[in-house]
This record gives sequence, structure tokens and C-alpha cells, in this order.
Amino acid sequence: MALFRITIRYGEPRQRYEVLDIEADSLVAALQRLVAAFPPDAEATADLVEVRRQTAPDERAYTPG
Repeated sequence: MALFRITIRYGEPRQRYEVLDIEADSLVAALQRLVAAFPPDAEATADLVEVRRQTAPDERAYTPG
């Protein structure tokens, strides 16, 4: 199972961010879980959702430059 970090931008007039960590077998499964966990107060004004698969620090590939 993979860990996904989901960031939701919402709010008017001032934007706020909600960050959720969701475990799932795939990106599609993470999106389905996100729908179930979506913050009700963000629904009306959310304008951006970003989903990233989290990588363990020892598995990250760093390249120069």
C-alpha cells in the first residue's frame, strides 16, 4: 500500500490549505478515499486539489542540478 499526500486549496476571500495523508493501493483508490474524506467546509470554495505519492526518504532519487 502506498501513502499519498493530498493538498486541498479552499476559502474565500482568504485561501487556506487542508493536507490529508491517505493510504491506498493506487492513485484511483486514493482519489476514491479522498471523496469520502473531503472536508465539508472546503466543498463550496475548493479550487485546487493536488495528489502526490509519498516516497520513503531512503528511496528518493536525488540528481544534481
